[in-house]
Amino acid sequence: MMHIVVTGGCGFIGSHVVDLLAEGDYRITVIDDRRNGRYVSHHSNVSYIFENVCDVTPPPCDAIIHLANTPRVRASFDHPAESILNNVSPTVAVCEWATRFQCPLYFAQSSSVNFSDAYANAYTFGKAMCEEVLHFYNLHYSLDFHLMFFYNVYGPREADYGEHSTVIRAFKNQILKGDSLRVFGTGKKSRDFTHVEDVAMGVCNLVVAGKKIREAHFGSNHPYTINQIAEAFNHPVVYEFDRAGEAEHTICNEPYIKRSHDVIEYIRDWKGRLHNAESSS
Repeated sequence: MMHIVVTGGCGFIGSHVVDLLAEGDYRITVIDDRRNGRYVSHHSNVSYIFENVCDVTPPPCDAIIHLANTPRVRASFDHPAESILNNVSPTVAVCEWATRFQCPLYFAQSSSVNFSDAYANAYTFGKAMCEEVLHFYNLHYSLDFHLMFFYNVYGPREADYGEHSTVIRAFKNQILKGDSLRVFGTGKKSRDFTHVEDVAMGVCNLVVAGKKIREAHFGSNHPYTINQIAEAFNHPVVYEFDRAGEAEHTICNEPYIKRSHDVIEYIRDWKGRLHNAESSS
């Protein structure tokens, strides 16, 4: 039975990856300090270590999926040290594991590094430094690593980071509170949104694939502007001053797998279920 270690496996993307892997003939060890994620799988082939990645060494394994990090560009403006350290330090730790166990490492990279200057914000800077760490271990210790680029992931279990949440989660929160949707800038920035189930399927396919690729991009190749996202929610909007440091546009030109979800349909379905719940209450 193949043993796979998943860091951040209690979080948004990680929990979906763990659930999907658990359906196969794999043994999974999740390492998560539960700082952000709270989800726990009840599959018998999944075990948990509720510790910081930097403080533990997992049992020998056949592959490592590294999803533990401090996300969100906007949050990194307010907490730069936390954003940088909580991305770079765990990456060094998993590189040590992978070289010790001589197993492949699958690293969750952000699409932001492809569309923003590395110094634009602390999050992008930290992620860029993580990639440098991977190349260092590859050069000197023959680390076998694979980059997984995620594009604005949305869907069930999406984490609530308050004012630093993703635009989809932030708009949901604002609607539930009865507030107007807050759009920063003109709303003309565009993003390639990807459903978490498509991402999880792509990650699992990459890990078990016979032929590996160095870079896998998990996006839809169908970007929408923030204005289009707001329009799909069909809710009052207020425009506020933008904050420099975010990319104007992101698009996944070569998706690793074909998308099975569309963000506009997802939003309309969510609004429909919300309306039905309110009507029946």
